Amino acid sequence: MGFTLVVIIALFTLANQMVVQAADLTCIIGPHHKSSPSPEPDIRADTACSRYSSLSCCAANTSHSIDQQGEQELYNRHWDECGVLTPECERFMKAETCFFSCDPYVGQWKTLDNSTFFDLPICSSSCDKWFDACKDVSVCAQNWITDYKEDNITGRFYCVNKTCRTIAQRYQNGKGMCETIWGDEFRYVADSDNCLLIDFTGDNPNANVKKDISGAHSFELWQSCLSSLLAFLSYILLQF
Repeated sequence: MGFTLVVIIALFTLANQMVVQAADLTCIIGPHHKSSPSPEPDIRADTACSRYSSLSCCAANTSHSIDQQGEQELYNRHWDECGVLTPECERFMKAETCFFSCDPYVGQWKTLDNSTFFDLPICSSSCDKWFDACKDVSVCAQNWITDYKEDNITGRFYCVNKTCRTIAQRYQNGKGMCETIWGDEFRYVADSDNCLLIDFTGDNPNANVKKDISGAHSFELWQSCLSSLLAFLSYILLQF
C-alpha cells in the first residue's frame, strides 16, 4: 500500500510539472536568443519585430539585423539564391524570422535539447498568407533544414542540390508550405483551434495559446516525464 501511494504521489507531481512547464515563458538556446524573455523598448516601432517590444526573446540588435538583412546576417542563409524576393514576400519572411527569434510564448513547444521547436500549431490564416505572399517567388530548397548545408570555410549556407522552383510548385498551398519548409517545427491548424499567429498587429495574441499536453501532439513531453518516472521508480525499488 505504501509503495502504491508513493507511485501515485510521483505521478501527481509529474503531472503538475507538465502543467507548469507548459505555462512557463522560456526562450530556446540559440546564438540570437536571450536566456529569458524581457521587454525590449529599443526595438523601433517601424521595424519587422516591433510587435515583440513589450516582451521578447530577442534583443534590439537582433531585431535590427532581421529588419536590415533577414536571416543573412544572423544565420548566413540567403533568401535570394534564385532571385530577389517580392516586397510582400520579404516582409512576411522577416515576420516569420521575428516570430522564431523573438516571440516569448512559443517556448512551450521547444525540443528536449532546447535548441529549436517541435510541432508549433500555426494558424491556417498565417500559413495561407505566407504562401500567398511568396507563391511566385523561386527558392532552391524544399526543407530548409535538411536541404541546406554549411560551407566549412565561409560559414554560408547553400542549397545542396540547387534547383529553383516557385513556392507554389514546391508546396502547392499554405499547409504544404508550413509543414515542410522547417521540417517538423510547424503544424497547420484551423484558426478556430488553439493556434499561433506569425503576423499580427497590436498585443501579442499568442499569449493566450497554451500547449495541449493531453493529446497526440505531446509525445516528447510524455517521453520526458516517463523517463523521469522510470528513474524515480528504479530508485524506490533499490531501497527494498
